[in-house]
Amino acid sequence: MALILLVLGLVGVGAVSVAWWPLPAVLGGSPAEWRPATATVIESASCAASTKGDLVEVTVDGHRVQARYDGCGHRRGERLAVRVPADVSGEFVVRPAARVGSETAGESGLRQRLNRVLLTLAGIAGGGYILMMRWTTRRESGHSPPRDHTHVR
Repeated sequence: MALILLVLGLVGVGAVSVAWWPLPAVLGGSPAEWRPATATVIESASCAASTKGDLVEVTVDGHRVQARYDGCGHRRGERLAVRVPADVSGEFVVRPAARVGSETAGESGLRQRLNRVLLTLAGIAGGGYILMMRWTTRRESGHSPPRDHTHVR
């Protein structure tokens, strides 16, 4: 039992470390790699077909450029709040603007990290509970004598 708790503790520490310091490249880049802009839909892409997204026009560094939007089904002429990569050399994809309160919208990210840590700990606690239940069930079914609750005096 102590070994199981030790392993769960080590897994918990490792998981919290991974949840606390996420890799920016995996999660869509750090906030400094994106800048806000407004885009106008030029060509709407159908959400039913497998397309690369709507074609939008956005002003970047004083120049109007066309790029694909990470979304579909918007009306032609519709204006969208978007995020544009800091490096716009070559072909790039425009993403939807960050939600208010998210790390990329300017908040420190502490709340988002804390949510990930608590979710990770909840998952580990659930896994530990399942392991304990399996261990108790095995112990009762195979290693201890059956309990007789019909004892008569």
